[in-house]
Amino acid sequence: MQSFRMMEKKGLALFLLSLSSVAGFAQSQIRGNVKDSNGEPILGATIKVNGSKVATVTDLDGNFSVNAKPGSTITISYVGFETQTVTVKGANLAPIVLKEDDRTLNDVVVIGYGVQKKSDLTGAVASVSGDAIKNLSTSDAGAALQGKVTGVQIINSGAPGAGAEIRVRGYGSNGNNAPLLIVDGLKVDNIQYLDPSLIQSVEVLKDAASAAIYGAEAGNGVVLITTRNGSNSGGTAHISYSLKAVNQSLGKKADLFDAPEYIAYHKYLGDITDALLESNNYNGQNTNWYKEVFNNSWSVEHNVTVEGGNNKGHILAALGILNDDGIVKGKKDVYKRFTAQLNADYKFFDWFNITSNTSVEKWSTKSLTNGYQSFLNSVVSIDPLTPAYITSLDDMPTTMRTKWESPDHGGVTTPPGFDEAHPVWYGTSKYIEEATANPLAMRDRQNASNKGINVRGTFAANLIPVKCLTITSRLGYQITQSNTHSYNGPFWLNTLSQSDQYSISAGTNTGLYYQWENFANFTKSFGKHNVNAMIGMSFTKNRTDNSAQGGLSVAGGCRCLTKELDMIAC
Repeated sequence: MQSFRMMEKKGLALFLLSLSSVAGFAQSQIRGNVKDSNGEPILGATIKVNGSKVATVTDLDGNFSVNAKPGSTITISYVGFETQTVTVKGANLAPIVLKEDDRTLNDVVVIGYGVQKKSDLTGAVASVSGDAIKNLSTSDAGAALQGKVTGVQIINSGAPGAGAEIRVRGYGSNGNNAPLLIVDGLKVDNIQYLDPSLIQSVEVLKDAASAAIYGAEAGNGVVLITTRNGSNSGGTAHISYSLKAVNQSLGKKADLFDAPEYIAYHKYLGDITDALLESNNYNGQNTNWYKEVFNNSWSVEHNVTVEGGNNKGHILAALGILNDDGIVKGKKDVYKRFTAQLNADYKFFDWFNITSNTSVEKWSTKSLTNGYQSFLNSVVSIDPLTPAYITSLDDMPTTMRTKWESPDHGGVTTPPGFDEAHPVWYGTSKYIEEATANPLAMRDRQNASNKGINVRGTFAANLIPVKCLTITSRLGYQITQSNTHSYNGPFWLNTLSQSDQYSISAGTNTGLYYQWENFANFTKSFGKHNVNAMIGMSFTKNRTDNSAQGGLSVAGGCRCLTKELDMIAC
């Protein structure tokens, strides 16, 4: 009997060991390496296990590891290379060599004053087609590039009217890290006005080779954008309408103390006691400041496009209206934009044609002076024991109540539309005298607006005396006009957050920029050899006129009248 039990235990052990082996065999870690045809490791190649959601990317040396079942297949892909599928036969895969995609290499990309095949490029150039960005939930062409170009950083604050920042070559110490932006041959200060659906292609010149064309301005890289033209339709016009509605919300939130946790922590620190809570008539208030300050909002965009063309010419006309209401409650962060785009080309003869691209932008913003950062700082700093609003003097901190009971109410800030019969005040902490100010009060006291009109355009004539030579003369221009207004009145919330000054500023900015360029491109193929040459000149002039009335501070007691901040008198 004892020997039978011994055999039974051995059999159970062998059974469990076999289960362990089966489990290990069912899914194991697969390792591999990805290289190109020259033996160089490929960084960032995507490795996906087919039939599952498991995926990874290769590291600096082209290595990767992924969990997969023996017999399953994995797909390896990378931009500019042919996709390859490999069957898993063991824990270590044979080196995977990706071949260049000849179809991709034969594509042409815009490089400054001409075009060139990808296969002939010696510099670092990334290309994004318009189809890859036209259906994204953003109205900003810069933000649409996020995740589309390897190594390019897109920084977006999320505030309405704040264009995305593009970083091609990282950060430097010269203060200006933005790349040079070129739209249809015109140097522009931003690409926020461009509707992504109107973009034909985007080329990003990353390395120092771009300086050979644009000089020192290309030190932070170059972003070249070509907008769409009308399609061949046999002379028939096509009309399209699109509606884009995007629901916006605060993406990431810090994990904050709720009231019980806040009380427990500060009891531990010793600055809150049961006696203090009782003396302040604490009633269990538990404020979620995220919900009080932020809400879901909508960005709604309407676009109408008319386009057409034949073998003689093409035309595209587009109108767009955008209304972007920010995520802060109220109407203090709103961006509105009206845009019109007109692109046309016409071929008079086989050896002569003209092109023109014109855009008109009318915009306005109401913004929070310090952006969302100051609000987030208030939200994460103010205690959850303080309500957003109070309706009784008994709920006021002692200092605030003393000021309110003075003859002129001590300058205590009240919400808009304050009614003495049914008073409401901004909640202020009873527990920390120098607490962060109520973010809703800081929102309401800020009054800042900005509006303007921009006109941008290019006109070019192309002469082709012989098949291999194109001579171009192009005039580009940008006309800008904008007005800014800001007004803040006296306020008092606590001993830390207060001011007895009126602060008023206004500014007007106008600008005229134009460029005239003349260049010739020579392209000739001799069998397997290609010869490309370019010669040209560029003349630019920029003039700005700015006037500002800023820094005006007046002591409390002077009453200022405002009407939409367009006229300020004091």
